[in-house]
Amino acid sequence: MTSGAQANEDTVEDKVVEFYDNFTEVFREIWGDNLHVGYWHDAADEAPVEKATDQLTDQLIARLAPRQGQRILDVGCGIGEPAFRLARAAAVDVVGVSISRYQVGRANERAGALDLAGRVSFQYADAAELPFPDASFDGAWAFESLIHMPDKEKVLREIKRVLRPGSTLVLADMFSQPDTELTFQDIITTPEMSDYRAVIEQAGLVVQDITDITANTLAPQSVRDGIAADLLARKDDVIAMTGPEEFERMVDGVRVPKAYGYLLATVTTD
Repeated sequence: MTSGAQANEDTVEDKVVEFYDNFTEVFREIWGDNLHVGYWHDAADEAPVEKATDQLTDQLIARLAPRQGQRILDVGCGIGEPAFRLARAAAVDVVGVSISRYQVGRANERAGALDLAGRVSFQYADAAELPFPDASFDGAWAFESLIHMPDKEKVLREIKRVLRPGSTLVLADMFSQPDTELTFQDIITTPEMSDYRAVIEQAGLVVQDITDITANTLAPQSVRDGIAADLLARKDDVIAMTGPEEFERMVDGVRVPKAYGYLLATVTTD
């Protein structure tokens, strides 16, 4: 018999899969191939979203500090853009996993088109039950994927299992801001910043650093206005996937972001 908690997780998983299977291509039209938030260095940085998302990927690469020839796990790979940037930057092999079969398929197609299929591959897998032997990776990152996983401790323990001793795991994740109305609560679960260290340590990992980079993920107003306009131009498509109330919250959140904070964490297996 499935427990109540497990049934709830399954429901969240189904909703996450449905969202990404249906929304990926619309999101790409609005945002680009790197389906993550952007990073702006300071108030003078007016980089467009496509550059800003690469800048955030570079922050993760710097924290991971990969070495040539290593094997890196990408937990929640999307359509592969961060993995491709990582593979090029550090001459490493990358294995990405996702519960969206659509995104896995698109990511493998793109790896072939970019002549990276020999070093970067993607497969369907549940992060809570990874299909890899113990100690089979030299490092890993979870790039805005833990937000969709209710049992974060279980997932972190599973990632730790497949990492070799002394490996680094980098987390890029959102956290809840107090007294705010959150969006996408059916597919997103987030602790507050003050609770995040405990989640990591309870999984048996060692925290090296946790940095609140919320201010760096707030796009310049001109960029936010452009994204909001793109959402409105595709209103019917987006509402079909999110519903009208969620769509309005999404547009408001782009114009005046406040619901979620954003952190980067560097942790090690020992």
